[in-house]
Amino acid sequence: MSATTMADILRVENLVVHFDTTEGRIHAVNGVSLSLEPGEVLGIVGESGSGKSVTMMSLLGLIPQPPGKIESGRALFDATNGQGVVDLLALDRPALRAIRGKHIGFIFQDPISSLNPTMNIGRQIAESLMKHLGLGEGEARKRTVELLNHVGIADAARHYDSYPHEFSGGMRQRVMIAIAVACRPKLVIADEPTTALDVTVQAQIMDLVRRLQRELDMAVIWISHDLGVVAGLADRVAVMYGGTIVECAQVDQLFDRPQHPYTAGLLGAVPSLLETNGVEERPLVSIEGSPPDLLEELNCCPFADRCSYVFARCWQERPALLSVGPQHAVACFYDMSAEANRSQ
Repeated sequence: MSATTMADILRVENLVVHFDTTEGRIHAVNGVSLSLEPGEVLGIVGESGSGKSVTMMSLLGLIPQPPGKIESGRALFDATNGQGVVDLLALDRPALRAIRGKHIGFIFQDPISSLNPTMNIGRQIAESLMKHLGLGEGEARKRTVELLNHVGIADAARHYDSYPHEFSGGMRQRVMIAIAVACRPKLVIADEPTTALDVTVQAQIMDLVRRLQRELDMAVIWISHDLGVVAGLADRVAVMYGGTIVECAQVDQLFDRPQHPYTAGLLGAVPSLLETNGVEERPLVSIEGSPPDLLEELNCCPFADRCSYVFARCWQERPALLSVGPQHAVACFYDMSAEANRSQ
C-alpha cells in the first residue's frame, strides 16, 4: 500500500470499461466517478444494462478479460483506516484475491449459481476464514456456526453440513451474506441480492444487511433497479444510465427534488402508497423509448433520445457530472430546479 491517504474508503475516478464482441465494441462503462465514506450505504440504481454491476465487478477483477477490458480509471481503496491506499485496478490477480473476501465482501444476485453445489455450505464459509484469517479447521467451523446463527439460520450446527440445494432461496442468500461478512470487511458490495426473492423475504434480507452494516461498521454499496428498495436503506444514491452516473445525492434530496429527467422518470414509475377514496394519488409514469445502443461511442447526452427537455446542445456534447448543491451532482444541461421554481 502507498503512503497516500484519503477520507473516503473508496474513490473511483473516470472508470471506462468496454467489451469486444462479434457485433462490435460495447461501451459498458463510460467514465464513472464516485466516492464512498466509511460506514456509508450507497445505493446505485438504474435500468438493466446501465452499467451498475459491470462497474462494481470491474473493481474486483470479476469481469472476464477478454472480452472485457478496463480502458482507464483508478479505484482507490483504503481498508486500513487512513494508513494507506491501494488502487484496485492496478493490482495483479493474487493481490486482488487477497483483498476480495478479507477487505471487500461481495453478495451476488443469484446464490444458487454462486454457491458450489458440490460443497456443503459450512465448508464454503469456513474456507474464507482459513484462507484470509489463518484459522485452523476446528476454529473456522466454530466461527462458521456463529456466523450462520448471526445471519438468522436456525439450528446452525446441523446445517453446517447441508448443501445449497437443501436451502430455500432466502436461506441461500443468508449463506452468501455470511460469506461476504465472515472476515469483517470494511466494504460489502451487494449486487441486486433480493431480486429473485419474494417481497417478505426481500424485506428480511434488507433488514439483515442493515443490521450487519451497523454492527460491523461496514460501508455498503447496494445495486438495484428499484428506487423503492434503496429508499429505506441508502444514505446516498447514484443513478446510472448508459454507463454513466447522471445524478448523485443524499437519498432525501434525490426523492424530494430530483434534478435529472431520468431520475424524475424513475421516481414517477414508483407506485405511491397514498390513496384517496381508493384511487392512487398520482398516475404512474412510463419512460418512453429504449436505453442507448452501447455499441455506439457516447458523444452526447445518453438520455437525449428519451428526454422531454432535450434541446440542441444535448445532441452536441456529453454533460459532465457537476455539483448543484451540497452533496448533490447532476449531469444535465437543463436546469430542473428552475422548472420546479416556475411551477410553484
